[in-house]
Amino acid sequence: MTEKTASRVKQSFIAGSLTSSAGVFLAKTIGLFYVVPFTALAGTENMSFYSAAYTYYNVLLQICSAGLPYAISAIVAKYANRDDYKTVVLVRKLSTAILSVSGFFMAILFVLISSSQARKILGAGASAEDITTLINCFKILAVALFLVPVLYSYRGFYQGLKDLKVYADSQVLEQFARVGSLLGLGFILVRILRMNRIWAIYMAILATSIGALASIIYYVRYDHRHYGPIARAARAQTKDPVETREILIEIFAFGVPYLLSSILGNTQTLINTRYFITTATQLGMDYNAAKLVYGIIEMQCDKLASIPQVLGIGFSAGIVPYMTIALENQNMEELRKNIRDCLDTVLYIGVPICFAMAMLSRSVYFVMYGGQTMDYGGTCLAVYSLLALCTTLTPICNSMMMTLHLRREVIFYLCVGFVVKCVSFYPLLKYTGYTGAITSSVLTSLTIIYLDLAKLNNRYGATYQATGRRLVKILLACFCMNAVFVLFRLVGFTISESSRMIALVQLGIQGLCGMAVYLYMTNLMKVPQAIFHKSLGEIARRLMRRG
Repeated sequence: MTEKTASRVKQSFIAGSLTSSAGVFLAKTIGLFYVVPFTALAGTENMSFYSAAYTYYNVLLQICSAGLPYAISAIVAKYANRDDYKTVVLVRKLSTAILSVSGFFMAILFVLISSSQARKILGAGASAEDITTLINCFKILAVALFLVPVLYSYRGFYQGLKDLKVYADSQVLEQFARVGSLLGLGFILVRILRMNRIWAIYMAILATSIGALASIIYYVRYDHRHYGPIARAARAQTKDPVETREILIEIFAFGVPYLLSSILGNTQTLINTRYFITTATQLGMDYNAAKLVYGIIEMQCDKLASIPQVLGIGFSAGIVPYMTIALENQNMEELRKNIRDCLDTVLYIGVPICFAMAMLSRSVYFVMYGGQTMDYGGTCLAVYSLLALCTTLTPICNSMMMTLHLRREVIFYLCVGFVVKCVSFYPLLKYTGYTGAITSSVLTSLTIIYLDLAKLNNRYGATYQATGRRLVKILLACFCMNAVFVLFRLVGFTISESSRMIALVQLGIQGLCGMAVYLYMTNLMKVPQAIFHKSLGEIARRLMRRG
C-alpha cells in the first residue's frame, strides 16, 4: 500500500464524518435551491406526483441494494485493517455484481407495480389523467433503480477505505449533474417548446438517472488513479483470500438486517404517502387541498429538512469503518468515544439549525416557495423542524447499532416505531389537523432513538450524562438566539412578504445575527472546547490557515 492510502486510517472520526457531511451539505444545498425554479416550472399542483414516485423509489432502492453499501464499507474496513487486500478486492467484485443484478430486477418490478400503486396512492377521487401521470413517473424513475445501486457499490468500497472525500465529491457531482439537467431540460420543454408543465416533472425524474451516470463515470476515472495500489497489494499478498462463500454469507449477514431496517425506517413516509390524501379527505378536507398539503410535507418541507439531515448522512457513513475497526480491535474506550463524539457534534450543529428553522418557519417558507401556500407551508415547516432533528439522529443511532452487531434489536425497535406510527397517525390527524401526520413521525423517531441509546448504554457502557449537560447549554444558547429574532421584531424589523429577494436579505441578516449569538454563547459556556477540544477562535484560525 502507498503511504497516502495507509494514512487514511489515521484520519480523525469527526474530521472524516464532517468532510463527508460537508460534501453532502453542498449537494443538498444545490438540491434545496433548485426547488424554487423547479416549482415555478412544474407548478405546485404537480409536486405530489414527484413526491409519491420518489417515496416508492426510495423503498425499492433500499430493497435492491439490501443495505449493501454499509455492508461493503464495514467488510472492506475489516479486511483492510487486517491487510488482507485479496479479500478486499474480492468483496469489491462480488458487491458490484450483486448490486447490478438486483438493481436490474427491481427496475422491472417498479414498472410492473406502477399501475396498481398509482391508483392506491391517489384514491378514488383521482382523475384518469392524474393516474396516468403518476404511472409515467414510476416508469421513468425505474431507470435510476438500475444505475444508482451500481453507484452505491463504488461508494461503499471507498467509504470502507475511509476515503470519505471522494464519497463527498461524488455526491456533489451527482447533484450538479442532476440539477443542471433537471432545470435545463425542464426549461427547454416547458418555456421554450411550450409543452405541458408536467414535462418538468418527467425531466426532474429522468435527471436522477443522469446524475447517477455522471457520478459512476467519475468513480471509473477515480479508479484508474487510486485502485492500482490496492490491486498491487493484493497481487503481492501470499496469503489466500477468504472463500467466496464466506464473503457472501458475511455480506448478506450485514446486508439483510440493513435492508429490513431501511424498509422499516421508510414506513413513516410510506404511511403518509399511502394514507394521507385518502384519510384527510375522509376527515373532511378537500381533495385538492389534501394533495397540496401532502406535496408540501413530503416535498417542500422535506427538502428544507435535508439541511440538518446531511449530518445524519455524513456521520452514518463515517461511523461505520471507524467503529468496525474499534470493535475488531476490542478497543471499547475508543468505541464509546466515537459514540459520544458523534452525538455531541451532531447536536451542536443540528439543534440550532432546526431551532432557527422553527422560529423563522414562515419567513423561510416564503423565501423558498413564495406566498401562495404560505399558511399551510409555514405551519407544516414549524412542526417539521422537530422531525428534521429526529430524522438526523435516527439513522446515526441505527447505523451505530448495526455496526456493533445489534441488528436484531434495531429491527425490533423499528417495528416498535412502525406500531407507534400506525397507532398515532389517524387520531393525531383527526384531532390536530394535517400536522398530525408530522407529529406521529416525531413520536416514532423519538421512540427509536430512546431504545437505541438505551441498548448502547446497556451493551457497551455508553453514557450520556456529559452529552445531556452539553445539550442543555446548546438549548440555552438557542433561546438566546431566539431573543435576537424577537428583538428584531420588537424594533419593527419584519421580513417583507412582498418581495422574496428583499425577504432573503432580511432573513439572512436575522439568521447571521442569531447564529453569531449562538456561537458566542456556546463558546462562553465552553461547549465547542469540550466537543472539538478547541475554541471556536482556534478552529477558525486553523480553517483560515488551511484555506
